[in-house]
Amino acid sequence: MLSRDVELSLAAAFREAEMRRHEFVTVEHLLYALLHNDDGAAIISACGGETHALRTRLETFFHDHLQTVPGAGPYELDITRTVRRLLQRVVHQVRSAEREPAQAGDLLAALLLEVDSHAAWFLQEQGISRGDVLQVISHGELASAAAERTAAKPRGAGRGGNPRRLLERFTTDLTARAAGGGVDPLIGRAAEVARALQILGRRHKNNPVLVGDAGVGKTAVVEGLAQRIAGGEVPAPFRGARIIALDLGALLAGTRFRGDFEERLKGVLGAVRAERGAILFIDEIHTVVGAGATSGGALDASNLLKPVLGSGELRCIGATTYEEYRRHFEKDHALLRRFQKIAVGARWRPSPAAGARRCATCRASCASASSGRTRRSTASRAPSSATAPVSAR
Repeated sequence: MLSRDVELSLAAAFREAEMRRHEFVTVEHLLYALLHNDDGAAIISACGGETHALRTRLETFFHDHLQTVPGAGPYELDITRTVRRLLQRVVHQVRSAEREPAQAGDLLAALLLEVDSHAAWFLQEQGISRGDVLQVISHGELASAAAERTAAKPRGAGRGGNPRRLLERFTTDLTARAAGGGVDPLIGRAAEVARALQILGRRHKNNPVLVGDAGVGKTAVVEGLAQRIAGGEVPAPFRGARIIALDLGALLAGTRFRGDFEERLKGVLGAVRAERGAILFIDEIHTVVGAGATSGGALDASNLLKPVLGSGELRCIGATTYEEYRRHFEKDHALLRRFQKIAVGARWRPSPAAGARRCATCRASCASASSGRTRRSTASRAPSSATAPVSAR
């Protein structure tokens, strides 16, 4: 019915929607997963499309048009009626053509029939039509397109690609973004930033993890640290350092077999280690526990991270909530030993001047209210002439 490749793309779409805390899996999530699939990317490239531009459009669409589920706890993820109809159409088409199982090209062809979706519109913007996709998958052009993509890779890069391309594909340089003015100023978190710098400056166990409720600004602390590094407002050992944020969803998307994910992750870790002064940042770090593991397997992203974190060869900053920290970190003692917890609270601490002004205002208002109550009490106790008691005769 569905090929293993298509099933993995569907699973990647579900993971992408869950990591972004979207309520439904949409056709846009499915297209995003297909862009990280080798066959799907080869078909789009053969039709004249630009996969990087499509990924950028979809990420902007996710951020601007899809609402997120509030909170940080588990929730029920469902698929839209459009995705359900698309999958039914794919199954019907391959059965009618007697060429099961369905491949990535069948999914793309069915997706382009959903003319009211943003995914189909983004493909049409690239000049890709359903006829182009059918021609590629029907006339054997997919094999030549895949061969061209393989030949375009640098020699010696392997299946994971060269280090610079791996960093561009699966990470974001927060320091460069801060230097370009893409990060808002950080206010009121000097203690957390100083503690993070203190931990990062160690020789061993130099991996801070920011723990706090959802929305308190854990990621903002890391962005503020990147802004200070970009501005040179850090101690000398951190000048010239780079904070590189890992996109675990992109790392998982499109992985067909177990070795693909491990090779990607090892390539990214090697590329980060090769960068002088690089610091890896993993937002929602609890998701690395079990990421990439097959059913019943013990090898996941956390087990791949532990050796390099324990040796001090790689510095890493994590961010998670209290609930997920208790659920995942405190149960994995080996992972817990490699990180130092920094609590990020939601307290708002006023400046002394502002506190003094508020205290003076409160004292004045309290004195005024007390004076008013005293006058009213005195007036109520003083008998008026109309109500004065009449002496007995």
